[in-house]
Amino acid sequence: HPRVLARRRGCGCVRGCAAGGAAGGGAMAAAAGAALVRCRVGGRAAAARRGGARPPRRSRAHCEADGGSGRRMAAGSYAFRVPVSEEDLMAQAQTAALAALADGHALVEVEMPPVDTRGVSTGDSIAISEYNAALRTVRRFVAVFEQLGTSESVRVWFPDSGEADIALHGAGINPASGQWEQEAEFHDWAGGVDALLGGDIVTKLSLLSQGYATGGRLKKGVADEVEIEDRLYVIAYPYESDDELVAAMQVWETAWARRPMLFINGNLDAARTRWSAPWDSKGKKMREDFLPRVEAAFYMHHFRSQAGGGMLLRAYPGPWRVLRRDPSGGYVCVEETDERPELREVALQYFSGGLTTSSLATAPEGAVAELSDDNTGFYAALGLERDASRAELSVAYRTLAREHHPDVGGDAMRFYELTRAYAVLKDARKRALYDEHGERFVEFMDSDAGGKAGEASG
Repeated sequence: HPRVLARRRGCGCVRGCAAGGAAGGGAMAAAAGAALVRCRVGGRAAAARRGGARPPRRSRAHCEADGGSGRRMAAGSYAFRVPVSEEDLMAQAQTAALAALADGHALVEVEMPPVDTRGVSTGDSIAISEYNAALRTVRRFVAVFEQLGTSESVRVWFPDSGEADIALHGAGINPASGQWEQEAEFHDWAGGVDALLGGDIVTKLSLLSQGYATGGRLKKGVADEVEIEDRLYVIAYPYESDDELVAAMQVWETAWARRPMLFINGNLDAARTRWSAPWDSKGKKMREDFLPRVEAAFYMHHFRSQAGGGMLLRAYPGPWRVLRRDPSGGYVCVEETDERPELREVALQYFSGGLTTSSLATAPEGAVAELSDDNTGFYAALGLERDASRAELSVAYRTLAREHHPDVGGDAMRFYELTRAYAVLKDARKRALYDEHGERFVEFMDSDAGGKAGEASG
């Protein structure tokens, strides 16, 4: 398998080397909790879901949204923030995914930048470290289920038995492949840890010969280890080949094993447009029948251009927004649509040629809120004083998260604020910076002063 070969040989171009739900699915997703009270975008998205005509795209003249370092973006009656830190990014992605699942979507996608890129060079040319970064991102994402006390019912599927082995047992430094040391991120995971590919004796012996701890568990079918207690599948970065997504589709098509699926950084856009041979019936079915059912809960794709670049961003249940970087700071929304736009179309229209940001609409005056120096808001969100202990933080978060979780009809934005506050305050270094600088702590994360403050706090 190309991923295993890359781990062993250090291939720097693995991607180049790799030549609603079906019956009952939506009901299972909705059964995870009560339906979320939707945030409406002028009623357009709801009308489209009810079978009405697709709303037209809205140009920048109709896109009343803006964002930047901590700035809130608003359109219609839905508001969200452009993420300004790893914690902010993770909290938004978790909240959007939980909201989509609570709304009954049985196939859900999260596409976000990795939050820990140690060893990943510019352009992600070192594939092995890219896998490690993807693994760490998944581990941080699924921590929300531990905080909510539901991790035992969440089965995490890795692309192959080699990745599952590393998730459970870790891996050492491999100078030949460029691999950094990777800790056993999932050794303490209460739920199941599984693999989409592998499980046969040949693969196991091959992995053992390459230094893997166990080479993965033997099994006859991809869904052999599914437990009746499993209520959700997290499909971790299945972007290397069609085989991984076809295996996920096979699990979905197995009636007794079907559960809601949450794809994290699967690069499904590439799979949707990848060429398949005429005789590849499984690949064709995956592209034409399976992937179109996947709801994008959180999606962030960055574009680079000489004019400044930007991103395509969506946070469920809001619309898709094309954001262009403003030379004066932050972003300007240049297009908003309820339909998923094609990446190629967005790139050609907004991030190529001679288009300059001076021709774009600016944010309405007074519509943004800068990062604040206030260092009490995160504590207030959790109902705690500034001298609260780590244990008190944990108890307060668990209590409030269960109350405001979208699965039980809670407010998605309130849950997001809770998760964001807890993500910062539970980290000793970030808490020390927040206590000193308030929300502007993100500006000091990489400074020497910030590092010393964290060491003193720790």
